[in-house]
Amino acid sequence: MVDNLSASVSGEIECDVLVLGEGIAGCSAALTAADRGARVVVLEKAPADVPHGNTAFTGGSFRRTSESYSADRFYSDIMNLSGGRADPELTRTVVEGSQKARDWLTELGVPWTRRSRDPGASDQADGQGKALAAIIRHAVQARGITVCRETEGLNLIRQGKTIVGVHARDKNGVKEWRCRAVVLAAGGFQANPEMVVRYLGKGGANLVLRGSPTNTGDGIRMAQEVGAAIDWMDDFHGGLIHYGYKKYPEVGAAAGMRSMKKYEVGILVNQNGKRFVDEGEYASDKTYAKFGKIVALTQPGGIAYVIFDAKNKNVVNPDYTGPEMAPVEGENLQALAGKLDVDARELSETVREYNASIRDAKCLSLNPPKTNFPQPIDTPPLCAYKVTGGFTFTFGGIRTNARAEVLDTGLKVIPGLYAAGEMVTGIFYGNYAGGSSLPRCAVFGRIAGEQAADYTKRGT
Repeated sequence: MVDNLSASVSGEIECDVLVLGEGIAGCSAALTAADRGARVVVLEKAPADVPHGNTAFTGGSFRRTSESYSADRFYSDIMNLSGGRADPELTRTVVEGSQKARDWLTELGVPWTRRSRDPGASDQADGQGKALAAIIRHAVQARGITVCRETEGLNLIRQGKTIVGVHARDKNGVKEWRCRAVVLAAGGFQANPEMVVRYLGKGGANLVLRGSPTNTGDGIRMAQEVGAAIDWMDDFHGGLIHYGYKKYPEVGAAAGMRSMKKYEVGILVNQNGKRFVDEGEYASDKTYAKFGKIVALTQPGGIAYVIFDAKNKNVVNPDYTGPEMAPVEGENLQALAGKLDVDARELSETVREYNASIRDAKCLSLNPPKTNFPQPIDTPPLCAYKVTGGFTFTFGGIRTNARAEVLDTGLKVIPGLYAAGEMVTGIFYGNYAGGSSLPRCAVFGRIAGEQAADYTKRGT
């Protein structure tokens, strides 16, 4: 709210569609609304010369349908990984729009590579998220859309039940931006310590921020203040990351923190030397987000260790380029444990039991089981990576329908208010399929821009 603040009020409508946020969702909304004839203004909290919005911090993977990855398979992946909690209509909308969104980004100039091992995430922006963010922002600029950076949204303005503008603060103070429709695309709350602890509990303090420091939940709060429904606020994309990023945060911030991958051939143990997850439940691209939050929120010290051996030294974490690139090594488990903060006796028993289960074909009877990818840990040197949970983005947020219209607590549309991107809930829950957030943001960003532009025409 803007209590006790003086706002410069013109009372005049300054644009048709006002977009908050300059990430992929906000830029997609702005470009689409402008293409449909709307006068568009974008407000962005961050300065121009720093990476902002989570888009710039991603690996640039874009999961989409293709000849080798059907819509049904994509849909099933999201529904299964969410435990059936994902909204079927929202999920189907993302799936069916993913290829078209990818083609639209290609038309904007995004070049793609095919670096991913998973056919569902076969496209990756060349130059990763940093390059993708730069290209879509250049497209907004080239389209002649006004972007006001270092401008922080404070609250939404209502006229009756309809949203008609935003109070925002820039270097000159607080201003009232009048418009005919607002699109909120301001990201989640992962960079807001108070909200993190409030919704995730004290363990949230163990998480290492992987994305934009300006994603502080502003849009979610603003929507709540006008009656928007929120849901799933206690869930998030964790990301299993190398502990070196926590030790050297400036390195992680500069390079972009990559998730640990291909760890499923080894085992994950905590400081007590005990396994605590089924490392082979799926391939790592479908477990890393879940395991990162399990480590941070439930394990001692918010840390764990990936244990493997020499035959998998070039398999585990193949794309890691951050601090302490080489794993910790020991000729035997006692030597390895001596270099880690792990109970040596328990680690030895855990590995002995694990290896025996492979020999006896009883991996599924382990507690927890090892469903897939079992390989004995027996070839020296034995290796370990210390890992923790990275905080990528929040799964919870405000509720919308398939037209990107924000819903109130009675699940009725709030007129003039749309939302897209990571501040919207309804698709990811509990787990995450790698590369599926960028298409979600692009698809619903375009829908929000289209619907907002059409709404302004109805109101003229």
